[in-house]
Amino acid sequence: MSYPIPSEVLKHVRDAAGLSQAVLARAMNTVPSVLSKLEKAEQADPGLAGRYLGAIASDLSRQVQEFYARKWFQATPPSFLHPDREGLWTIDQALCALDGFEAEADPVLRGPIDLLRSELNTAGTYLRRRDHVVAWVGDIGVGKTTALAHAVGLLVGDGRSGRRPAFPVGAGRTTVCETAIRIAPAYGIMVDAEEDDEVVRLTREMVSSLGPDGGGTGVPAEIARLLRAMSGLKTSVRMNGDEAVTVDPITDMLTDGVGVDEVVDRVVAAMGLADRRERQLILPEGSEDGLVWVSRLVSNINNGADRRFSLPRRITVLMPSPNLSADGQLLSVVDTRGVESVTQRADLTAHGDDPRTLVVLCTKFADAPTSTVQRHLQETIDSGSDASERRRQCILVLPRGEEALELPGIDAPLTSRPQAYAVRRKEVEQALAKARLPATPVYFFDARNDDANKIWATLRQQIAEMRAVYTQRAETAVAGVENLIKNPDSIRTAEARRRIAGEVGRLLGTLKPLPDSVRSAYLNLIDQIATGRHSSIAASVYRRGDWESFHFAHILGAGVRNDANLRIQRHVTQIEFRLTELESEHADLETIVQSLRVLRAGLAEGRQAFLASARSIGRDAYGALLAGERDVWLTSAQRYSLGSGYKRDVAGIWRDYFESGAASDTSARVTERLQDAWEQRVILPLIRATVADAGSAE
Repeated sequence: MSYPIPSEVLKHVRDAAGLSQAVLARAMNTVPSVLSKLEKAEQADPGLAGRYLGAIASDLSRQVQEFYARKWFQATPPSFLHPDREGLWTIDQALCALDGFEAEADPVLRGPIDLLRSELNTAGTYLRRRDHVVAWVGDIGVGKTTALAHAVGLLVGDGRSGRRPAFPVGAGRTTVCETAIRIAPAYGIMVDAEEDDEVVRLTREMVSSLGPDGGGTGVPAEIARLLRAMSGLKTSVRMNGDEAVTVDPITDMLTDGVGVDEVVDRVVAAMGLADRRERQLILPEGSEDGLVWVSRLVSNINNGADRRFSLPRRITVLMPSPNLSADGQLLSVVDTRGVESVTQRADLTAHGDDPRTLVVLCTKFADAPTSTVQRHLQETIDSGSDASERRRQCILVLPRGEEALELPGIDAPLTSRPQAYAVRRKEVEQALAKARLPATPVYFFDARNDDANKIWATLRQQIAEMRAVYTQRAETAVAGVENLIKNPDSIRTAEARRRIAGEVGRLLGTLKPLPDSVRSAYLNLIDQIATGRHSSIAASVYRRGDWESFHFAHILGAGVRNDANLRIQRHVTQIEFRLTELESEHADLETIVQSLRVLRAGLAEGRQAFLASARSIGRDAYGALLAGERDVWLTSAQRYSLGSGYKRDVAGIWRDYFESGAASDTSARVTERLQDAWEQRVILPLIRATVADAGSAE
């Protein structure tokens, strides 16, 4: 064998053979402690690994030895446990063949060679990694945290009826931050904490909202609860006769005439932020039950009861989990913060744009598909995202109790949950079709009655489909390499390449100017104000747009992306149509057909890169603009607490602001930057890939 072998592969082979370390050690003429150390290491050198596998002498051990005896063109081979190991071998050998062919190829073929190499490397880079994220998204109180805990196996207690989620759960607003779960050999906790300045700022906003004049907009209930717990200044209830009276030490200080600044100082001092510097804890092996330890620690951090930790921004749980490591995949789970009407949040956008993330849109059984799910799907259309076509999103319906069997509007009684799920799935699919939303996989999971292994098998299968998109791209490129080598250039092919390069180059030249704006970015902000919660909007106004649940610059950036998608649709369609025509015209020239398919894939990639840049450009430009404004923020802030119609009036304030021309310079700069991004991300790469061919063929 030519390469070191991961120890996990060796242990996998031993377990499959049903051999203990002691038995295998005798066969190798060594002692069990040597094998124990070997299997705990990251990898074994080829010689020792060969002895290990030779002593097992099973069909599987021979397959592993043969795999690691291959000569790879690129770096080291993937793990034998990699789900796409043979596909990566095929890509590697195609790159090797392409490299050898290029050394003696006519310069006319440099263009298609570079295209095929780029496509193979893109597919190989994606497939070589086994890690993926499963991001659970849903409204506050939808039950996603409970469902997630049952699905992953984060449960504590004895017996199925007595088992409960290790995470804090409730009717909503229970978890203070995003929580992630990552597979690891041992249990542990990692905490990304807020900076002290941010804790002080949140404390000031909470205290200000409690004063006699109610100045400030306050903070979310779950954050206020944690800040109070960290300082020990919780509210309590005492009985005055038959009447329950709430006692609030912070309000009492303000009522007694203590100024807001001094109260903030007292609250922050009571928190002891200087001592809250812990960021990571790992449970020593064998010390106690890992899930019980995780449950207690996460609950204490979430409730402010652990004085080692400050206000968390993100909690990551490390744990062993067969569900997260099956099928050769290495999955991480993210429990996002509950959605409050607006889905255009930076964290949700990041998950939606990540090609390695499966977004699970959670919805209650009776409401499926909720307005939140439908808005999320609509926004993928508006932004030009490829999440749907690349299988990166699904809907997870969460039934509770017997509601699945009590589905209204059904003549015959439902006799099983699978039957009820099938009926409800069809209704959801019809609702999506009626709303002209993309067809999206619909799954069901009753946390207390359904098999968690089954839902994870289903989600892993969809991740396999996400990977299959790149497998198919690799297969197309490999076929292109084979055709290129078997059918080297001819005069006809060269002439066809020159003609295609000339036509595509001329077409791209005419499509270089970006069309005018179709829908102003601020209209997206107006739409989101109408959708959002007035408390979130008010909180953002109070912070001059810097509020995560309603971030003005991010929403305007999303508006820029939506507009950019509308602006380029006709251009992209023209390019796609002409490439398809050329493919049909040269259907008998396989190398040309393969090159055109790679060009189309490059166009799709460039389009996504441009749209991602558009959002970033919009967020940056409008963020800089709004940071320097004063009057519009003051006017918006003064509208708070003045009666009904708050969102309508705030929307009017911002509509007037943008339509007054105050942002015209920014809008013009955004267009200039979009023009440059369109050229750099889409036009120039395609021109280089086609016109360069014409030059090399001369």
